Amino acid sequence: MPKLSIYTDPKKLSIFIHRFWDAITLIEDRGEAITFLKDLLTPTEIRMLAKRLQIADMLAKGYKYEDIKTHVRVTVQTISHVNNKLNFGDDGLIKILQKLEKIDKSRQDRLEGKRGIFAQPPGLGRAASNLAVLGLAKAVRHHKKVSSIKSSREKL
Repeated sequence: MPKLSIYTDPKKLSIFIHRFWDAITLIEDRGEAITFLKDLLTPTEIRMLAKRLQIADMLAKGYKYEDIKTHVRVTVQTISHVNNKLNFGDDGLIKILQKLEKIDKSRQDRLEGKRGIFAQPPGLGRAASNLAVLGLAKAVRHHKKVSSIKSSREKL
């Protein structure tokens, strides 16, 4: 990334950094994140950050430095820097990697056609869930009728 001017007043720089964190927290979705970061960062900076995230992911999964170096095409120093952040940082990378793992798993499950136990069968839209609700409502009404018939017979 480009060098920061050494002539920036530390108090002003602190304000700049706090506003940057505020801007990051205001991002609401992926599309907004993409447009914001594309406008803010150069293509090279985006690639550098993406590579660091990939390095962190591979380190967390146990890949060796040499494998990461050839796959991501980075220096050992960059890998070491990211490794230090993983091991001695504030767990920000680890938390994001865990969230990304969940996203990756759900994408993979969708690709493989896996569904949760409560998911409706493929090809059925909202109508199927509406029918299921109606069927449940009919079963409840039927149960109430049977219960009321039994209680009226017991009274006789």
